[in-house]
Amino acid sequence: MRKRILVVEDEPKIREGIVDALTFQGFEVLSAERGDEALSKAIMQHPDLILLDIMLPKLNGLDVCENLRESGIKAPIIFLSAKGRESDRIEGLEKGADDYITKPFSIKELMARINAHLRRRELDKVEALNQDKRSGPMRVKDLTVDFDARSCWLNEKRLHLSEKEFMILKILCENIGKVVDRETLLREVWGYKNVGLETRTVDVTIGKLRQKIEKNASSPEIIKTKRGKGYIIEDAI
Repeated sequence: MRKRILVVEDEPKIREGIVDALTFQGFEVLSAERGDEALSKAIMQHPDLILLDIMLPKLNGLDVCENLRESGIKAPIIFLSAKGRESDRIEGLEKGADDYITKPFSIKELMARINAHLRRRELDKVEALNQDKRSGPMRVKDLTVDFDARSCWLNEKRLHLSEKEFMILKILCENIGKVVDRETLLREVWGYKNVGLETRTVDVTIGKLRQKIEKNASSPEIIKTKRGKGYIIEDAI
C-alpha cells in the first residue's frame, strides 16, 4: 500500500514542487495551504507523514502541530521553514515535531528524511507486535513503566508521554546501568543516520520527559546525565 503524505505549504510553487516530487516517488499525496485545512485533513484522512510549513494563514504550523498531537495523531511531522535559528528549531520540536528542515532544501535531503521517518514508524509497528518479549512492568524510583501496555505512572498518577518520549524511556530502561549516547538515541528514536550536530534534539526531548517523570526536573533522580557521554538510568526494581 502506498504511503500517504500531507503537504502543508501556502506558497503555490513550493507546494506544487513538493507534491510533484512525492508523486513521482510513488507516494499518495494530500495538500493544504491553510493551517485549519491541514488540521482537518490530517484528522480525517490519517496521513502516514506530514510536511508542515510554519508561516500559514488561519492557523500557524506550530499550533497545527500542537493540536495534532493533542488529538492523538502520531504520524511523523517534519517542519519546513525559512526560520532557521536554533531557537526556532527547538520550539518546533517542543511542539511535537519529529524533524525540522530549513528552507531552502534539496529534494534529495527531503526524501531521505521522509524515508528515514517512515522506516522508523514501520519498525515501531513491528516492535508493537513483539510485545510478548517484555517481562512486565518495571519500577524505577516512583516511576512504573509497563512496556506491554505502553504506559507509565508516577506513583498513582498516569502519565501521558509522546511517542518519542516513551521510546527514549524504553531504550534507557532496556540499558539499565549503561550510558546511552545521544547519537544512539537519534538513530533509534528519530531514524537519523548522519546525526551531525542534531544532538540538541535529544536534549530537548529528554528535558520534556524529565518534566513529566521526575519529582524535580532540575535535579533528576531517574534519568541522569553523564556529561559528554549521554544519559543513564542507573538501577531499577
